[in-house]
Amino acid sequence: MKRITYIIAALFACTSCSDSFLDTAPKGTYHSGNYDMSTGQELLALATLMDGYNTFAQQSWPVTAMHCHAADNSHPGGPSGDGGVDFNQFPTMSFTAANGMFSSYYSLQFNAITKANEALKIIEEIETNSGKTTDTEQLKAEAYFIRATAYFRLTQAFGAVPYVDRVMGKEEEMADQLNATAIRNKYLPELIQAINHLPTRQEQISSGNTGRATQNAARAIIAKTYLYEKDYANCLVYTHQIIDSKDNDLTTPYAEMFWEKNEFGPESIWEINADFKPDQNVSIIGDGNQWCMMNGVRGFPNLGWGHNAPSDDLMDDYEANDPRFDATILENGQSIDGDVIVASDYKYFNKKTYCPKSERSLYGRADWCYGYWCNPRIIRYADILLMHAEAACETNDLDEAKDKLEMVRARARNGLSVLPKITTSDKDELREKIRHERRIELALEFERYFDLVRWGIAKDKIANFVVGKHELYPLPQTEIDKSNGKLKQNPNY
Repeated sequence: MKRITYIIAALFACTSCSDSFLDTAPKGTYHSGNYDMSTGQELLALATLMDGYNTFAQQSWPVTAMHCHAADNSHPGGPSGDGGVDFNQFPTMSFTAANGMFSSYYSLQFNAITKANEALKIIEEIETNSGKTTDTEQLKAEAYFIRATAYFRLTQAFGAVPYVDRVMGKEEEMADQLNATAIRNKYLPELIQAINHLPTRQEQISSGNTGRATQNAARAIIAKTYLYEKDYANCLVYTHQIIDSKDNDLTTPYAEMFWEKNEFGPESIWEINADFKPDQNVSIIGDGNQWCMMNGVRGFPNLGWGHNAPSDDLMDDYEANDPRFDATILENGQSIDGDVIVASDYKYFNKKTYCPKSERSLYGRADWCYGYWCNPRIIRYADILLMHAEAACETNDLDEAKDKLEMVRARARNGLSVLPKITTSDKDELREKIRHERRIELALEFERYFDLVRWGIAKDKIANFVVGKHELYPLPQTEIDKSNGKLKQNPNY
């Protein structure tokens, strides 16, 4: 997101300001036309939250390595060694605690946590002086969302990490390292409390403040947390709430869900806000959101670096004539948008990150912009339905599980006589069908590695996976060193 710290300076520099200095704010920012910010302190809290959100837009490199390249869905793409030594250790599981991807991922999550804690301190001061308002409650709820999301990612990747829920003094030593369950039990009540103080997706769109926490985004983090804790009953509570809210649905065609025109559409539970309009001097992504660059065509047209490409194993696992194959896989020699793809190295690409030529020609953009304007869809509605199906299956409600599984497959088949309805009454067989559907539906997105780990089958799917070690990534050696022995490394690193 476009940082608005400079706006604070402008606000403090004058006793009164006209509306004009914020009239042309890009999507995803509060401005005078859509939000009543009467004090500089409130604006400071908001700017701090924006910095917290922005950390999630900066994670393309470590996310590609840790969420994608370590899994069986993904081929690194590009020439051998491209991306550097640290980046290239993930397909072979040869990384160590010194790998820079871990330190980057770890520090970015804690940057988000720090910003959330700073914002909460400012909000507490506002409420002490002026009392609680609807606005301060929403800002506080957003801070809880940012902090919970960062801790979900940290516990998902590393397990036990330091837990910090306040602004610490410089003289204080590192916070205590808590296990994943203990940390999750810290943030879950806060995030549950936050739900009713957040807008719905549709309310957010109407206000012009897209890109931040919504009710269903908070519910999704809660549901995912319970899923990882294998608390399937509570997972179902929150997936049910998302489904029953009617704030999201599957009406967006699968092949179009990542297009710019469908940003913040009904498929989107939470997506990272980005924009790039050179001729309007609009950019709210700092140095650029690199997700499409990481995945884009390497060759002609020159759209990126070709990482996170589909593996042979993934491509072989699609059911016959599944339309999602063509919506996910882009192949050397294929014609698209009037161009013939010419791969410079590996012959396949992630089509979900392909930016249509019609988008590339808008707002003074050029092909070299590499899709900087594309919003990564971090949590989709189909993911929620498949989480619901999995939890229902594990709690022996097989009919409910099959119903939600069929919703996903019905959208995928798009009226064609393919992807037959799953009718099995065998729980073990249905579990495998749901797992297969998650692999295909969410292919080359962000879930596969951690799905395999939490299912306990990573050793069967990932070459060089070591049981008792690779269920968790190593804590960064730099953090171990700084802790003077207080931070304990994960087993076998």
